[in-house]
Amino acid sequence: MKKITVILAIAMALVFGLPSTGGKAVAQESDPANITGQVRFCSMTVGGSWYIYAVTVSEVMKSIMPKVVVDVFPYQGGVGNPILVGTGKAEMGLSFSVASNWAYNGIVTYQDKPMKNLRALLGGLSSPYRIGIVVDEKLGVNSIEELLEKKPSVRLVTVQRGGLGEIMASQILEAYGSSYDDVKSWGGKVTHVDLSAAVSQMKDGQADMFIHNMSFKQPDITEMCLRGGLKFLPVGEKEAKYLSDKYGHMPEVYFEVDEFTGITERVRSIGYPTGIIATDQMSDEMAYAITKAVCENKDKLVAAHASMNAFEPELAGGTELNGFIPLHPGSEKYFKEKGYLK
Repeated sequence: MKKITVILAIAMALVFGLPSTGGKAVAQESDPANITGQVRFCSMTVGGSWYIYAVTVSEVMKSIMPKVVVDVFPYQGGVGNPILVGTGKAEMGLSFSVASNWAYNGIVTYQDKPMKNLRALLGGLSSPYRIGIVVDEKLGVNSIEELLEKKPSVRLVTVQRGGLGEIMASQILEAYGSSYDDVKSWGGKVTHVDLSAAVSQMKDGQADMFIHNMSFKQPDITEMCLRGGLKFLPVGEKEAKYLSDKYGHMPEVYFEVDEFTGITERVRSIGYPTGIIATDQMSDEMAYAITKAVCENKDKLVAAHASMNAFEPELAGGTELNGFIPLHPGSEKYFKEKGYLK
């Protein structure tokens, strides 16, 4: 297999001037082997799961489009990738479904800067992150409703302001008609620190409530829960619908029994998976070929990273998995031909 060109962080400055066909200057033949061009693909840090996803996707792309040059960028991650794609600094990128939704609609971290050119290629590349609402059992609450009723002097910890986990914490409170200010008015405290510090505070009893996005059996959360005496609170159906309608969350995902110490029954939450986005400037032929390459090579995806075993090609064109943004016509054509979409 021909070598995939990987653009390292030291080449960041070149991104803004790098010429690209953007998937537009391609041969119009239906055979993907005749498609030509260059595709810049943004992911995240070298060695991380997203970087592995992107390199693997680029390899399956090359397997059916050998004339296409794929450059995998090891940046910018969950918030930055929609910006790179939407502003033409990359042709495609990995994105959380909620970030795609926010960027498309110009809300949350993309306030008043909607990127209506964004299009989904496919979603559900991995199992969704879920929003964990973890409390110390000493608070004596079994739901957010009870917390709001009792108004304890809770010590709430989140990650740093602007991080996805912190945004999720504020959205959870918003869905229940509450806020950080309410927590403080009860005599409580809200602290924003990095993830490792937040986990340590919960382990050591310096905090008694933690809200964050969590992957399946996430190691640091597993370690945190081993201390015992922690409880996961559910997200109510009404609140989940609110967060889905307003912010594009999947409204019904779960923490499983025994996934973490203290979970004795399934706990309902909201969540968001990883997907692949492009723009309306990508040709239908290119989008079709990328979607086909990924959906028909699941075995190669799983061999590269076990978390992609959750990928279900027959569901990958669904609106919920793609943050409720428009599906690219090329991808839509593929999913309809396979009978996955009507």
